[in-house]
Amino acid sequence: MIKLISFDLQGTLSSAKFSDDFWLEILPRKYATFHNTSIESAKKELREEFKKFGKYDFRYYDNRYWEKVLKFDTKQEFKKLESPKLCLELLDFIKSLPLPHIIFSTTTHDFIYYELGEFSNLFDTIISTLDDYHIAGKSEEAYRILAKNFNLLPKEILHIGDNKIMDIDNAQKVGFQTIYFDSLKSIADLIEQIRGKL
Repeated sequence: MIKLISFDLQGTLSSAKFSDDFWLEILPRKYATFHNTSIESAKKELREEFKKFGKYDFRYYDNRYWEKVLKFDTKQEFKKLESPKLCLELLDFIKSLPLPHIIFSTTTHDFIYYELGEFSNLFDTIISTLDDYHIAGKSEEAYRILAKNFNLLPKEILHIGDNKIMDIDNAQKVGFQTIYFDSLKSIADLIEQIRGKL
């Protein structure tokens, strides 16, 4: 029986565009200015660096690391981006859920709270694996900690997300129930899938 529902943020509850614009546009600009190079060179160098880091390295997610290295303020840069686009239909459904529901994200609290805004109050707990567990990415260990911290068996938690490896495979290896959020499907289909698991 499901006792807790866990939601990914970017690509699930919010469009990935806001985050992509930060990492693929703002960060290269700051890098180019700091290193006195072109935007094109900055993008190429950063792509190579991120490839070397891999998706389980904190530098892949930690805006504060890059703030210190490149000397800028994340929240000031957020204001230059197009406002985050939230899935209002899904958030409206979440209001009606009879079970505790949380955010479980790889990104930092800076991104989570900025993107969710007033909708942050919908969730019982908001977890950044990086800020709260000091783990970069949703590894199997992150899911084990999540279950332990809520004093639940993994099979009693339903996690919903859009990343096949981090949201689905890693969660299933620990014993979580999962729903893959396929952006090609409708939100109505996703909501029916969630209802079917409860």
